[in-house]
Amino acid sequence: MILLTGATGNTGGEAAKHLAAAKAPFRVLIRNPDKAGPLEELGAEIAIGDFGDAEALRQALAGVDKAYLVTPNEEDQPQWERQFIELAQEAGVKHIVYLSSMESVPGATTQVTQAHVAAEQQLRDSGLTWTMIRPTFFNQLLLSTARGVKAKDAIVFPLGSGRLVTTDVRDIGEVIAKVLTEPGHENQSYDITGPDLVTMTEVAEKFSKVLGRQIDYVDQPIEEFAGILRMIGMKDWRVDAVCEELAMIAAGSLEHRTDTIEKLLGRPPISLDQFISDYKAAFE
Repeated sequence: MILLTGATGNTGGEAAKHLAAAKAPFRVLIRNPDKAGPLEELGAEIAIGDFGDAEALRQALAGVDKAYLVTPNEEDQPQWERQFIELAQEAGVKHIVYLSSMESVPGATTQVTQAHVAAEQQLRDSGLTWTMIRPTFFNQLLLSTARGVKAKDAIVFPLGSGRLVTTDVRDIGEVIAKVLTEPGHENQSYDITGPDLVTMTEVAEKFSKVLGRQIDYVDQPIEEFAGILRMIGMKDWRVDAVCEELAMIAAGSLEHRTDTIEKLLGRPPISLDQFISDYKAAFE
């Protein structure tokens, strides 16, 4: 039995589709029972609970051989991940697949990357087998710019002139499912990226080409971006963490590509052009 966390989110949701297609038995841990329907249609067992509920985690982990661990980037992330790994050991789980990030390396200075580094080290020391999945900036995060693209023909985002490489969550989900269902990935760390190393101005050029109209990049002041996050109800800790991550990316933390997706999936990764084409309706 496989346990998926984050199955109502980006990477976990994509992994669930691939596990269902592979007819692999899996269980999902979700907080909101109202979101269970689509996962039940995929054949998933449903466990209700959250990372702060140790007893719910024990029940969700019962009889599980492999688990996919992804937690929200929140202030309690280090405690949640530490407890999940300890309870997985207690439950006899053999293998944990953990979603980290490519910029999470020893010496990392942001709160989120430090949490990832700590969890990776705990897994290495745990006696469990593990696989680290370490992607970059998700293509799908660009969906948050859709309002500006539609209203002003502009991608408004605080990433300056730095270059970054992105990764599509559909590729990430397929990699996760492959690692969970096939041998040979034990104690491996996979840095995965898409094929495009670009500035945001070059991203806007790709949008222009695919959408057939001029799209410009507007470098948004980080203080303005933070104010919008607070206005929509995001807590101060999360606002600060998001802004830290974006500042690190703008400074060049994601400037190298890998061929891991080609090696694991036997095909090229999804490009930015393909992402924009696939999600074209959201920007029109």
